[in-house]
Amino acid sequence: MGDLSSVGPKMGMKSGIHWRVPTAMIVCFVLGLALAISHHFYYNSLNDTTVGSPTQQAWSLRIGTGMAFLTKTFLTTAVGLACVQNLWWILRLKPVRLSTLDSMWDIRGSIFNFFDFHIWLRGPNVAILGLISWTIPLVTVVTPATLSVQSTLVSRVSPQQLLPDFDWSFYKYTTMGDAGPGAPAPIVTRFVSGVIVEGTARKLSAPAPNSTYTHSFIAPYIQCEKGRESINASMMDWHARSDMYRTGYLGFEATSGNISYDLDMAFDYFNLAGPFPDTPLEEDLVEKVILVVAPFLPKTLVECALYNATWTVDFGFHNGEQTQNITDISILNRVPAHPKLQETKDSKLDQEFGYAAIMNVFKEMFVGRCRYNPLVCADTQILKSALSDTKETYGLLWSDDPDPDVGDFPTFVDAANQLGKNITLSLLADPYFHLNSSYAHTINVTIYEPETRYIYAQKNLFIAYGVAVFVTLLCVIAGFLTMWDNGVAFTDSLSTILRTTRSKKFDEIVPDDSTSGADPPPQSLSDTRVMWVSSRGSDDTAAGLKPIPAVAEPEKAENTGSSSPIAFANRIWERKSYHQTSTRADNTSPEGFI
Repeated sequence: MGDLSSVGPKMGMKSGIHWRVPTAMIVCFVLGLALAISHHFYYNSLNDTTVGSPTQQAWSLRIGTGMAFLTKTFLTTAVGLACVQNLWWILRLKPVRLSTLDSMWDIRGSIFNFFDFHIWLRGPNVAILGLISWTIPLVTVVTPATLSVQSTLVSRVSPQQLLPDFDWSFYKYTTMGDAGPGAPAPIVTRFVSGVIVEGTARKLSAPAPNSTYTHSFIAPYIQCEKGRESINASMMDWHARSDMYRTGYLGFEATSGNISYDLDMAFDYFNLAGPFPDTPLEEDLVEKVILVVAPFLPKTLVECALYNATWTVDFGFHNGEQTQNITDISILNRVPAHPKLQETKDSKLDQEFGYAAIMNVFKEMFVGRCRYNPLVCADTQILKSALSDTKETYGLLWSDDPDPDVGDFPTFVDAANQLGKNITLSLLADPYFHLNSSYAHTINVTIYEPETRYIYAQKNLFIAYGVAVFVTLLCVIAGFLTMWDNGVAFTDSLSTILRTTRSKKFDEIVPDDSTSGADPPPQSLSDTRVMWVSSRGSDDTAAGLKPIPAVAEPEKAENTGSSSPIAFANRIWERKSYHQTSTRADNTSPEGFI
C-alpha cells in the first residue's frame, strides 16, 4: 500500500463528515415541514364542521397544539445543529475568549447570553442562529389559535301546519237587529279599533324562535290612496258656501258620488234636494271614506275603499322579534261597504258582511270633524289613532307652529294605507277569526338553529409556519456550508468537549481550586482565548481546542491601550489581519464565509 502521509489535511477533513449530523438536520427539517403541512390539512378538515361535544372540541385543540409543538421541536433542533456547526467554524477562524465561548455555547439555553456584546462581534452568525431558535417556538402560540369556534345559525326546512283559513261566519262579525244585519260585533270593534290605536300589526305565534316562512292568502284590504283632484275642487266649492271655518280635519263617507251633497248630508246642512246638477257624479266614489287634513294649505285628501285581495307575505322571527314583509297584494274585486241580505243563499255573502264589519269600524274611527283654535273634535277618534302622528296631523295638534319638526313622521296617506294593511295582518294573529286547525295550511318553514362550528384562519397559519420553515431552511443551509468548510461535523455533547480539550496547556490555565466547575469561573480563565485546530500542530500537539498565549494575540493591549475610537478601530483591524501562530493549521479557510 502507498504512503497515506502525503494526503493533504483538507482532503482528510472533507472525507471526515459523519452522516449522522447532516442526516439529523435534514430529517428534522423535513419532519418539521411535514408536520406543518399536516397541521394545515388537519385544521382544514375541521373548518366549517360542527364542533360536537366539549370533549371532541378539547381533543381537536390538543391535537393541533401537539402538532405545533412537534413542528417547533424539529425545526429548532435543525437550527440548533446548524448553530453548533457555525460555532466551531468561528473557533477555527479566530481566537475567542472563554467567557465569550461560554455565551456562544449556551446561546440556546439562556436568553441572558444575548446581552454579551462580544458574541455579536466575534460570532454574529451564532448569535443570529441562537435568536432564531428562541423565536421559532412562537409558532406554538400562533398556529393553534388559527382554529377557533363560532356560533352560527344553520337552516333546515320543516313543513308545518300553520294559519288556517279565515272563518267568515256571519255571527262572528255582525250583530242582528229587527230589520236585519246591525252593527259590527263587539269583538270586531275592539279588535280593529285596537289595531288602529296601536298603529302596529299584532304578533303571530312563532313556529320556532328563529324561523321564516311565506304565506299566501285571500283577505280584505282597506286601500287608502291620495285623493283625486276633483274631490279637492268639490271641497273648495263646499267650503266657500259653508261656515266650516277653522276646520282642520274632516272625515266622511261618500254615499252618492257627489262630494258637496255628501258633505251636506254628513254634517246636517240644509241642502237636501239631491245632487247638485252642476257637479258631476263619480260613481266609483260611492261607499269610499274620504279623509281631509287642512290645518294649513294645501289640503291633504285621502280616499279609502274596501277590496278583496290576494296577499303574499314573508314572515320572519328572530329571538322573539317578528318582521313581516308584504311582497305582493293583488286586488281581486271591490267589496260593498253595505251588503244587503238576499233571499237565496250566496256563498260569498257572509264574507262580504265580515269585510263590511271591518270597514265600518274603520269608518267609525275616522268620520267626523276637528276644529282648531281651540282644538275640538266631534264624533271622530282620529286623535286617539296612529294617524295623529303624521306630518299633516301634527300641524293640526300644534296649529300655532307654522313650521313643525316632523322630518321622521310618515305622511298622512302612507300612514292611512299602512293602517289598512296592519288590520289584515293582525287578523292572522287571532284564532277567533280562523277556522279550526284541520283547515290549516301546510307551510314550509325555514328554521334557523344555533350551531357551533370550527373556523380556520389558514392565512395566519401559512404566515407563521411559512416564516419558520423558510428561516429554518436558511439556517440548515448555513449549517451545511460551515460543516463542509470545517471538514467534520460536531454536536454539543459532553464527549465533544472532552475530546477537544486534551491539550496539556488547559492544565496550566485552570487553577486547582476551580476544577469543580462551580460558577463563576475565575477571571483569568474567562479572559483566556482559545481556538480550534483540525490537525496536529508543528509541536506535535493534539488537534482540538488550544489556548492562545497572550503574546501571540494582538488583543493583549486591549485593556492597557488607549480607549479612543481610533485605537479601537486599530484593534479591530489587527484582529482581521491576525494570522494564526504556529499552533494554527495551515488549512484555514478564507474569512467571511458566512
